[in-house]
Amino acid sequence: MSATANFMDVNDPGMAVITGASSGIGESFARILSSQGFDLVITARRENRLESLASELEEKYSINVKIVPGDLSQTEFMEEFASSIEPIENLDVLVNNAGFGTLENFIGKNSKASAFMKMINLHCGATARLMHAALKPMQKNDRGVIFNISSIASLLLHGSREPMYHSTKAFISAFTEMVQLKLNFIKSKVKLKAICPGNTHTEIFGPTKIATPGKFGGPMTPEEVVHISLDSYKNNDIIVITGDHNIEEVVEWKEINYKKHGRYFSKNFTKSGLYKKL
Repeated sequence: MSATANFMDVNDPGMAVITGASSGIGESFARILSSQGFDLVITARRENRLESLASELEEKYSINVKIVPGDLSQTEFMEEFASSIEPIENLDVLVNNAGFGTLENFIGKNSKASAFMKMINLHCGATARLMHAALKPMQKNDRGVIFNISSIASLLLHGSREPMYHSTKAFISAFTEMVQLKLNFIKSKVKLKAICPGNTHTEIFGPTKIATPGKFGGPMTPEEVVHISLDSYKNNDIIVITGDHNIEEVVEWKEINYKKHGRYFSKNFTKSGLYKKL
């Protein structure tokens, strides 16, 4: 089966590396990019799912799929995987999608720190380490894109019921933007995108993969999130909020919380940052 036109509009689509590819948004990236002629390197913890997906995509689209099972929250595997993608000369796409949520209460007296440290390692450590590896061939070729899957949770920090998830996702969004600004400064054509979905039908909501609607609408499917992500390649947006209803939620939060006394400004200072005499 011949590949469709690809989102990068290139005649020679190269390699796409996708983490968390065994389900949800990662699996949808794998399916859509393979249909556009990209060869794949996919990783996740569940080897049987990777094997099944790889067999299906290779047969359907006549592309090559390499599977690398493992847990990116473990430093040793993170380093091994990063070292394996750095030499890929035709690396065009990196999707940092691996992630998870937790019901652990950070301030609960019986909570375990291990869940939170694992989240930091995966959301922050693996994202940064794989970006560092992928940027080497991408900068050499002066082409490519990294999609870091963040969340509107990265923009909705006040009153979070799960502070570690929101904060680690905030790192992903902020770090993506900061690195893109450095790339812009050296006039690189490589693009970075922090993709910020709202409620999406994925396994973060359990085995049923059923998300509930938010105040402004939704939820979305993983395929919708991926198509919006790929479409964003055509512009210079760095923080990409998927769906108008999610934008409305973020805007409302900003309007309410920037006005909350004591949130951003000490009562002893004016909004200009100058000391106010009492």
